[in-house]
Amino acid sequence: MQKQILIVEDNMLNREILKEILSDAYTVLEAENGQEALDVLREHADDIAVILLDVMMPVMDGFTFLDLIKADDRLSLIPVIIMTQSDSEADEVAALAHGATDFVPKPYRPQVILHRVASIIKLRETAAMVNLFQYDRLTGLFSREFFYKKVRERLREDPEGEYSIVCSNIVNFKLYNDSFGVAEGDRLLREAADAMRRAVDPSGICGRFGADRFICLQESGKEARDRAVFDSDQAESGRSCNVVMKWGVYEITDRSVPVEQMCDRANLAVDSIKDQYNCHFAVYDDVLRGKLLREQAITEAMETALNEGQFVVYYQPKYSLNNDCLAGAEALVRWVHPELGFLSPGEFIPLFEKNGFITRLDRYVWENVCATLRLWREKGYPQLSVSVNVSRADVCHADLADTLLEIVRKYGVEPAQLHLELTESAYTENPAQILSTVEHLRELGFIIEMDDFGSGYSSLNMLNQMKLDILKLDMKFIRSETSKPMEQGILRFIVGLARWLNLSVVAEGVETREQLERLREIGCDYVQGYFFARPMPAGEFEKLLQAQPPKYPKPSDAAPQAKTDLVKLLVADEDAEYRGKVRELFEGHYEVLEAATAQEGIACIRESGQASVFAVILSATLPEKGALALVKAIRQAPACWRIPILTTMPYGESCEEYLQELDTDDFLCKHHPLKDLRRRVFQMMRMDAHHVREQLLIDEAGRDYLTGLLNRRGFFAALDALRQEDLPLAMYLFDLDDLKKVNDQFSHNKGDEMLCFFGDLLRRQTRDGDILCRYGGDEFVVVLRRIASLDSILQKGETICKEFQEFPLPDGLQAACSGGIALCGTDERPSAELIERADAALYRAKKKHKGSCCLWKK
Repeated sequence: MQKQILIVEDNMLNREILKEILSDAYTVLEAENGQEALDVLREHADDIAVILLDVMMPVMDGFTFLDLIKADDRLSLIPVIIMTQSDSEADEVAALAHGATDFVPKPYRPQVILHRVASIIKLRETAAMVNLFQYDRLTGLFSREFFYKKVRERLREDPEGEYSIVCSNIVNFKLYNDSFGVAEGDRLLREAADAMRRAVDPSGICGRFGADRFICLQESGKEARDRAVFDSDQAESGRSCNVVMKWGVYEITDRSVPVEQMCDRANLAVDSIKDQYNCHFAVYDDVLRGKLLREQAITEAMETALNEGQFVVYYQPKYSLNNDCLAGAEALVRWVHPELGFLSPGEFIPLFEKNGFITRLDRYVWENVCATLRLWREKGYPQLSVSVNVSRADVCHADLADTLLEIVRKYGVEPAQLHLELTESAYTENPAQILSTVEHLRELGFIIEMDDFGSGYSSLNMLNQMKLDILKLDMKFIRSETSKPMEQGILRFIVGLARWLNLSVVAEGVETREQLERLREIGCDYVQGYFFARPMPAGEFEKLLQAQPPKYPKPSDAAPQAKTDLVKLLVADEDAEYRGKVRELFEGHYEVLEAATAQEGIACIRESGQASVFAVILSATLPEKGALALVKAIRQAPACWRIPILTTMPYGESCEEYLQELDTDDFLCKHHPLKDLRRRVFQMMRMDAHHVREQLLIDEAGRDYLTGLLNRRGFFAALDALRQEDLPLAMYLFDLDDLKKVNDQFSHNKGDEMLCFFGDLLRRQTRDGDILCRYGGDEFVVVLRRIASLDSILQKGETICKEFQEFPLPDGLQAACSGGIALCGTDERPSAELIERADAALYRAKKKHKGSCCLWKK
């Protein structure tokens, strides 16, 4: 492709002569004056190599044209040759002052013009190449190679000077680029370069090392000040995105080290803090150098170690708390290096996760474990399970399931014998992929364990979305929770939540008898840790098998597919054909109970066990307004009032008021595709599960740690949740007399014992659905719901006060409590005013005599 030349000349004959001279070697563009030339340049500026310019022209003369293009960054680099008939030195100086590059005289001599044009084009291209080599095109800083050259020159010129190489990079620049676009990313890089120029001392040398990395040579000691200036510039840039810089420093003490290696060391210092939050500055020193050299040695040795079998699989026993016996093992990899000795997994596993070698090591472990399981089977040992690690990198491989299936088939191992441990962090990084992978692996029969639960994200949403079999509690979480009083920790709640989700629970890191007994008390299934045994080679674990054969369920019994008890779904509808369609739709997912009337529906719930029915599909047109009767029966039963109900009605029916009166969880017209019904039922049950888990959390926060009763927060939440069916009710306010005296005279332990005694007393004297609360230090509130007899209300309060007197106190002191009672009928709503009434009645009781109980009256 020919280079383009622009001729700016008002004389047509001169343009034709120049065009004739140049057209064989170049593509010629023409303009009659300066203004027309500017229009041509706006369209072809990047393609024009030289401008031939006449000075004397109408509309816009040559000098004005020169001034305009030299003021434009895009046009100023195009060389301009002035065409003139004047031999005046003053005219030449004026043209040069305006930015001209060269002159050619009139009349034109073809060979002179061709040589001048060719020389200027070559000179421009050479300058551009030199500039491209020396400067980064985007930021204008020195290029990497030219930065090396300038640093070498500086160090030679100043052999006594003390200097440092400072490397900086923008954290998560790729994410910024992806989020805001390449143009915005380029602008950020230019801003960073400009800030570095301002920050660095005039004697410093700045360059762009590549991508989002910048580097400079500074006199030692000035880099900290420069960093502060740069941080200030970033803070004042007004960006909504939090742009963070990391800095690495290499202090030049050995000038025999090549400049390239000096820069690499500054870069290594930056990399050493790449993942450390709120740490922005690192210096390359002997410690970092030793660490990096060791990491390099480990990386160089890993291939050889795998080929030579230096990696050894250890087994840590896992015990069942239900059967007090050996129940399985966890496979842990160890590295016995011939020179470096026994390497900690905490040292090489994170390194392998970074460089991707972890996938090969994991597959080596899986194969080793399956080979060992086959060997133990051949020796006649009972078939137990072994847990193996599946890293985040493994999940990213599309062939993960095929690889695992190939290995277990190769050694004749049941998939359920190989428990696959995933960490919760893998879910947070790629939830969609891990969900689909886990579902596929479970379909193949593998058992999925969530490892290290409690060590990080610990998402309840993760437990809700991901289908798991076993929850493994992190050892640090176990230590932390078992060191707290039972009432203050959330360990019991976590185990209860796992129970509710049909998950088994394994506790790692059990080291003491106290931890073991706490875990046994709250219902943990399996334990492992140094209290029982450290990880051991396969040969030692085999001796353990010989000494204590495990009472372990067969793999098929442990697999999720073996479960036979299905959740019950009640469809109450007068249309037998519709009930049959629902039964076919949910077959295999639920045990479908059928009812044609409200009475049959109530009977189904009672016969199957109220708590075992998990959802109801209810026809709004059941005979004799049966839908309303069935809803009331469900809502008034304490064990099943939370069962989610979906109401259906025929297409075209208008019964909005009736549906509003029913107050069910969802509504669907019967003129619907069956897949919509399935989706709505599943969604309704997921929402109910979410509400139940949410309620568990709320309940935990609303409990008094000492007595186990509700605290004030929990009490008001329970009060707000009362429904019309709970009325009428009676509210009691009890006050323990002389609690302060007991604390002062006999210790707080005795006072706590008294409070716990009264809490247990209230549980014995009330029903499951009643509200019990420790309202304050020595005050308790009781709400009896749906009271049937007004005559027994005062008697109940007096009984509680009388029974409390049996609490034993030393020195002949007698325990006593007083009570006040307020009533709430069906025509009012329980509120704080009711507590005030009970408090007024309590005041009357105390005034009467300690240990009595009074009913509030207007």
